[in-house]
Amino acid sequence: MQEIDFVIPWVDGADPEWRKQKASYSDDTAIIPQDSGEERYRDWGILPYWFRGVEKYAPWVRRIHFITCGHVPEWLNLNHPKLNFVRHEDYIPRKWLPVFSPRPIELNVFRVEGLAEKFVFFNDDIFINAPVRPEDFFVGELPCATAALNAGPPVMGREETSMIMNDILIVAEHFSFKEGFRLNFRKWLAPCYGAKLLMKTLLLIPFMRYTGFHECHTANSYLKSTFIDVWEKERAQLEETCSHRFRQRTDVNQWLMEYWQLASGKFHPRSPKFSAGYGGGKGTPLSDATDDIRHHRHKLICINDSPELSREEFASLSREIRGAFNEVLPEKSSFEL
Repeated sequence: MQEIDFVIPWVDGADPEWRKQKASYSDDTAIIPQDSGEERYRDWGILPYWFRGVEKYAPWVRRIHFITCGHVPEWLNLNHPKLNFVRHEDYIPRKWLPVFSPRPIELNVFRVEGLAEKFVFFNDDIFINAPVRPEDFFVGELPCATAALNAGPPVMGREETSMIMNDILIVAEHFSFKEGFRLNFRKWLAPCYGAKLLMKTLLLIPFMRYTGFHECHTANSYLKSTFIDVWEKERAQLEETCSHRFRQRTDVNQWLMEYWQLASGKFHPRSPKFSAGYGGGKGTPLSDATDDIRHHRHKLICINDSPELSREEFASLSREIRGAFNEVLPEKSSFEL
């Protein structure tokens, strides 16, 4: 059996002390609008179902590293043998604390004590929705991923798009697309990607460069050694990002490590149908998530908040999604008190 860990960061955006601390560090000249948006921190009330999904659908996981700035959900069983409760101060160098950007939390994760070489990084809006096997995330020593080219980074707002371009440019400095594709063309043209993604890649191959990568709404499989390698080669860029308490356009993020694995050929092809994303920008409507939850159409699903949702719409959708989760995962997990 493979030893695979899960990592999930979480923040209690309703905590008045945390909000006060965040406001005290906010600089209107540096902070970007999305970091102050209510939708970035609204609580759907569905975190317990993340743990229930893990226990029911992925009982083989070695350990769960639950990362917060110190917040502890009142229902969480901190004495669970598989749970490692990690505070930011436990692994992020103190010179960068406190942080209100997810980037330092992601980029320093390799420093978490006891983290396995193979781990899966979840955002707290990504849920296991059906039984999964270790081989869904790692085949042998290789992390699973979908390798497909994009004409450019997805438009996710100016800051996110700039960040993705920063990731791509760094990868392009270290890896030759022509050589990487020649050595790993079977992985880049794997039939499991489907005709649409294969056609997009084939149309972009003549440019012979990393124009962009297709992004799936999923949890990413990583090798800890990839993080160490990138830190050794791009320490200045990573340290600059980690020094920003709030996100900035010069940042990079964890996708740099994902792209690094793709460009180096250290991955095993996986179908994009493994996961699905709901809500957020041009994603599939959140109202469709309840059907996926009830019928387990995808193994992983992302439930993404959106600034387009009013408080009333958010409250209504929250009730619907909680109700769907409770139908399929009604019993408390051993991670709950």
